[in-house]
Amino acid sequence: MTAAINIRFGNDDDEYIGIDANLTYTSLVVVTRGCTSLNDRMRRYRRYGGQFLSIALMLMAAACSQEGTSPQPLSGTVPAPVEELSTARAQQPPAEKSEVQRPANEDKERKGTASQSLSPQEDSLDRMAVDTVLQMYEALHAEDREAYFRYADIASVRMTPSKLDVLIEEAGKRELKPERFRAFDKHTLAEDSRRLLSIHYGSQVELVLEELSYGDQNVWFVNVFPDGPKVIDHTAIYPGAYELGREASFEELVSAGIQSAAEYREFLASNYDMPLWTPIQTVSLLYQAAQEGDEQAFAALAGGGEGYYAELYASDMMPFADWMKAYGSVQAFPLELLPRERIAEAFRESCDERYGDAWQFVAAWEPENAGERRGAYWILTLSADQTRYVVREAFTGNLQLIVQ
Repeated sequence: MTAAINIRFGNDDDEYIGIDANLTYTSLVVVTRGCTSLNDRMRRYRRYGGQFLSIALMLMAAACSQEGTSPQPLSGTVPAPVEELSTARAQQPPAEKSEVQRPANEDKERKGTASQSLSPQEDSLDRMAVDTVLQMYEALHAEDREAYFRYADIASVRMTPSKLDVLIEEAGKRELKPERFRAFDKHTLAEDSRRLLSIHYGSQVELVLEELSYGDQNVWFVNVFPDGPKVIDHTAIYPGAYELGREASFEELVSAGIQSAAEYREFLASNYDMPLWTPIQTVSLLYQAAQEGDEQAFAALAGGGEGYYAELYASDMMPFADWMKAYGSVQAFPLELLPRERIAEAFRESCDERYGDAWQFVAAWEPENAGERRGAYWILTLSADQTRYVVREAFTGNLQLIVQ
């Protein structure tokens, strides 16, 4: 049983005496504001100290003499015993987070984490992205090229197939351990880096970190297309990369890696005169941008300063945003690249007159109205520099008179 007493007493504005007492100890504190002399303080202590000590002891005796009554803590809250706190912590589920391992001298810096307190949808996207990278790695370890292309479509590999041999060789040097792979929360990046990421890789791209050694990381880019999620690019980062210095934050390194990867993609596309995305992928990314309300990504992926959406208005995305509200994902409805023979002759001739003979026709079908041939069509042509597809027309409605 304990009793605590605090008494403040003063006969003027220059001093007060405080007493803090319990059953095991008694302390007397004299606080003076107007006295600067040690002798003055000692005189005041001798004047009041014994008097107030007696008062404190009497009050304590009175408080403790009440049978069945124990003093309550001043805060009104009883602290839990250490054993109870330890048990409570042990019973709590672990937090939903992943943190990249760093060298001991860099542990104090936050270098990149997966999202904490994820919603079920975000958590599902993270698992999807990590699983896709793992499946790609399994194909690389097995040297199964056909399986690799089911889980990856990296532009540099498509344009220079010999790079697949490099990926296979590099993957073979490392044991496939799932714990080395973590989803990275792209929302921790600066706004300009997120914008660059969405413009070059799509508004719904996810990032996966692969822990290597000595603080090095691979960053894998994953997005979803009608034929499933695919790894679409990767970059490497390490302490001191991109001349940022070893004190650069992890987010700065990832941002620099994104910029470097995007620039290299553009260089490859211009060097090989080959579009970075297929027509189906282009339309998929446009639907995703509309779903996210990402006007900048929509405009860039539609052709930038070229094509039908060169001067984008917010209302231009509305039909496609409403479409995605109804279906939720580009995997929820059929996207089809139609050959010329399936397009009505009059419509085909009209497109030839306007766009030449190199246009592509992509149809997005409403799955519940397949018999009525309702959906949307997109007409694409290559950009002036041959590095991407540009939207020339887009229409949502009944396609029965257009598609045979």
